Amino acid sequence: MKRALFSIFAAAVCGLTASAVDATAVKVTLQAKGSSTKVEKVAPPQGMNFGDASMTAQPVVGWQLVNIPVRVEGKAKGDKSAQFVPAIKFTAHLLIDSDANDGKPVKLSKEITYVDIPLSGGGEAAKNDMSIGIFIPPSSAARINEKGKGDLKGKLLGVAIEAEFNGKQCMKSGEPRHVIFDNTTKKKLTDEWWTKSMGDAGAVLCSIDQTPYAAWAGTAYPQIAPTTEQSTLPTSPVSPTPSTTEEDTTTTPAADDSTETDTPAVEEEEETGGRKGKKKNKKKGSRR
Repeated sequence: MKRALFSIFAAAVCGLTASAVDATAVKVTLQAKGSSTKVEKVAPPQGMNFGDASMTAQPVVGWQLVNIPVRVEGKAKGDKSAQFVPAIKFTAHLLIDSDANDGKPVKLSKEITYVDIPLSGGGEAAKNDMSIGIFIPPSSAARINEKGKGDLKGKLLGVAIEAEFNGKQCMKSGEPRHVIFDNTTKKKLTDEWWTKSMGDAGAVLCSIDQTPYAAWAGTAYPQIAPTTEQSTLPTSPVSPTPSTTEEDTTTTPAADDSTETDTPAVEEEEETGGRKGKKKNKKKGSRR
C-alpha cells in the first residue's frame, strides 16, 4: 500500500486519520516562482480606535506581507471524496536582504499550523492551491532595513518551506523545498540554508491571527490551530521557601544567635536599622 501511495503521489506520504472525509495521504508542493512571491505593504485596518493612545517614535512603514504559494493535495484511504486535510504544520523561512546583521541577509522563520484545509475535487484530483501568509510587523521591518526606514520592497531574496502531516514530512519528492530569487545570493548559500544558523536582526514574523487584520482575513487563509502556549511575558522568580514575615524578604543572611555578641549586634544595627536593633535588645534582656 505504501509503495502504491508513493507511486500515486510521488511524495512522502504521511499518516492516517479516522474520518472518511479527511485525507489520509497528503503531499505539499512549493509553487513560488520568480517575482510572483514578494514583500507587499498591507493597508491599515479601517474603523479601529484606541482613544488618545499614541507613541512619539514609530517605524515609518507599516505591516508587510509575504504570501508563499503552495499546492496541497490529499486522498482518503478507500474513498475518492476527500474534502479536508485535518492539519498541516508549515514552517516558512524568509531570506531578506538587510542593512543590519553586518550587511548579511537575515533568515526569519515562522511555524503555522493550518487546520481543516478544504480540498476541491475528489480522488487523486483533490487539491487546494493556497498561500501561507507571513506578516512582518513594522518594528521588525525597521530592524531589518533601518536605513530604508522599514521598507522591504525588493528585499526578499528567497523562501523555503517545510510541511508536516501527522508528524511526517509531506513535501513532493524530486523538487526543492526552496527558491532563491537572487543569483548572487544563490552562489553564496549552502544546501538547505534554511536549517543553518543565521542572524535575524532581532526581527520576528507573525501569522494572520497575530495581526490587526485577523477580523478581515475571511477566506484568505485556512483556519489556524488555536494555541495553548503560556504567555511569554517575563515573570519574577518564586522562592521555593516563601517568607512568612516582612523581615524575611531581605537577602541579608540571618545571623547565628548561638555566637552573636553585643559588639556585632551594634555593627549590624548600623547596617540594617531597627530589625537588628531589636535582636540586640532581646539578647541584653536575656543576660540580665
